[in-house]
Amino acid sequence: MIAHADLHIHLDQFDDPVAAAADAEQADTALLCATTTPQGYLVARALLAQSPNVRVAAGLHPWWLDGRCSNDDIAMLEDLVEHERFIGEVGLDFMEKHAAKETWELQEVAFRRVCSVAGECGGKVLTIHSVRAAATVLDILEETGCLQNCTCILHWFSDSADLMWRAIRDGCWFSLGERSLATGKGREYIKLIPRDRLLLETDMPWPGDAERGFTAIAESLARAEAAAGAALGCCPDTIAKLTSKNACFVLSL
Repeated sequence: MIAHADLHIHLDQFDDPVAAAADAEQADTALLCATTTPQGYLVARALLAQSPNVRVAAGLHPWWLDGRCSNDDIAMLEDLVEHERFIGEVGLDFMEKHAAKETWELQEVAFRRVCSVAGECGGKVLTIHSVRAAATVLDILEETGCLQNCTCILHWFSDSADLMWRAIRDGCWFSLGERSLATGKGREYIKLIPRDRLLLETDMPWPGDAERGFTAIAESLARAEAAAGAALGCCPDTIAKLTSKNACFVLSL
């Protein structure tokens, strides 16, 4: 049984991913490494192949659909999805501050293509980016069979309460971190999430992070466990045990 789990981290962007993974293993901490491009996934998969506590997800972040990737990249991810179990970071971002409006249609096309393969294959675990786009994300997950056939984790969900309830009814999972739990919406939403679908994340590293090793991961998870415990009226250890149990199920540990 693991002691802690981070279900959305960009471990491949750390200064020394292998060392961070090894330190995490020593601390009984499991990690789901979300990647931002198919090529990045292949590199991370090879780099972390000997880390039993790490699962690497094949992704195509919506922010990359701004001219930095091509149809070949989308097709490459479709092929990877067919063969790999963990998918992400994928999704939609309809905030112009993050992604130009001109990219939204392509984001939707790419996400639908990826979800179509995942839904048809079944048994996939998706970690999903959704900013001001939850209705479209949920529509696509439903239409492609992902809701029925896969484990869909909404990472850092921040859309409306109505869409939060819809996602809960649809059977989605949710990963929250210290940054999302620092907001009033995050502290309220965690109270709604079914306990057996609650996960923690760090979404590290962030721009400007001075420390890019396991110590920073552990400290961020500890703060998330404390914040979640405060919101739910229980101790951090209880949150750690609950979310670790949930993570073991998702990651097949």
